[in-house]
Amino acid sequence: MKRWRGLKDLVQDAVDHGATAIEKVHRTSAATPFQLLEQVPGLERPARVAHGLHDLALSGSYGMVRLVTRQVGKAIDQVLDVMEAPSACEP
Repeated sequence: MKRWRGLKDLVQDAVDHGATAIEKVHRTSAATPFQLLEQVPGLERPARVAHGLHDLALSGSYGMVRLVTRQVGKAIDQVLDVMEAPSACEP
């Protein structure tokens, strides 16, 4: 079971850190077009609003990936706890 827990931790960490890294790249890539639009007369305010909404949706989406990953990790831990219990192995 120790190896299963290690594998679970490894996958969970990879998804968590991967989502964080991809979120950063996504946010940085999207910033340039928004910044350019924010400099166009008459589009400053709508572009700032769209930029804010984009960043909020981005944070929510990647945050949800991390949240679900943590919850799945907790569920797997519970399953492994049950499997390790002496009564789980008895016929």
